[in-house]
Amino acid sequence: MRLAVFGDIHGNLPALRAVLEDLQAQGADERLCLGDVVTGGPWPGECLREVAALGCPVVRGNADRELLGLPVPFRDRGFPDERELYDQERWSAARVTAAGRGIVAGFLDTATFPDLLAFHGSPERDDEVLEAQTPEGRLAELRAAFGTAPVWIGGHTHRPLLRTLEGWTLLNPGSVGLPFEKRGGVYMNPARAEYLLLDRVPGGWQPTFRRVPYAVEEIRQGFRTSGIPHAEWAAAGWVPG
Repeated sequence: MRLAVFGDIHGNLPALRAVLEDLQAQGADERLCLGDVVTGGPWPGECLREVAALGCPVVRGNADRELLGLPVPFRDRGFPDERELYDQERWSAARVTAAGRGIVAGFLDTATFPDLLAFHGSPERDDEVLEAQTPEGRLAELRAAFGTAPVWIGGHTHRPLLRTLEGWTLLNPGSVGLPFEKRGGVYMNPARAEYLLLDRVPGGWQPTFRRVPYAVEEIRQGFRTSGIPHAEWAAAGWVPG
């Protein structure tokens, strides 16, 4: 069995289609989406429809949850680009139909496969950050509360991760639609779609991290023609993968 795991799409249709084409070419038998499908990018409804058409389990991300809630007024917390990101998320959310919101409402808290537990941030909170620096004590607390499946896989950080502790593995596939890296001291979004293949082998799952490039002009032009706020600012942040 080959399982393709992907998430953090954030309304980026060219990236999503690049992943779906690649995982089909790689012979994936099953698919699992870790959420944050819609908000932030130029194609919110299109991405939601394509994921829904797969018929695969979809875990609810923090952005998916926020999409279903009442609009929260902007609050300046002193983070870079906070206003721009807020405006783009509200624009995306406003373009999701009632039927689309019904689809998002059906996303799962967690999903399971044999020997595998999947979630967005953590199994306790969809906005919790689990990363290489997360204290082992916190991971032990979560495992005591949510079971001892030998493989856990989550999203939210937009950074690929493979962390192993005493025979237990924590994975993150990275981000389909909004990866980031520092170039010349500035954070940029490379036009590559990140996801993970998991092969069922004797004794567990074997991970393979995938990075699929696509044309950077597709995402730049998507911002410029969509009507999303701050389109030129967003387009300038994308670079070849």
